[in-house]
Amino acid sequence: MLEYALLLMLQSAVSSQSSFAQGMGLLAAGLAFGLAAVGAGIAMARIGSSGLAATAEKPELRTWSIVILAFGETIAIYGIAIAILMLGRLPS
Repeated sequence: MLEYALLLMLQSAVSSQSSFAQGMGLLAAGLAFGLAAVGAGIAMARIGSSGLAATAEKPELRTWSIVILAFGETIAIYGIAIAILMLGRLPS
C-alpha cells in the first residue's frame, strides 16, 4: 500500500516541463526506497532463517525472533520515509 502511495506521488511530481534537478530528485528518491527495500529483504531473509533455526532448538525464543525480524523491516520503513521527504523537497 505504501509503495502505491509513493508511486502516485512520483507520478504527480513528473510533468512535461520537468527539469534536470527534478529528474535527479526523483532518481534519488527511487534509489533511497529501492535500496532500502533490498537491504530489508536481505536482512529479513537472514534473520528469518536464523530465527527459525533458533526456534527449532529452543521454542521460547520464538517471540524474540519475531521482534528482531521487525527490526529488519524498519529499514524499508525508513527508506520510504526518506523518499517521501525527498519528494517533498523537489523544486517546482
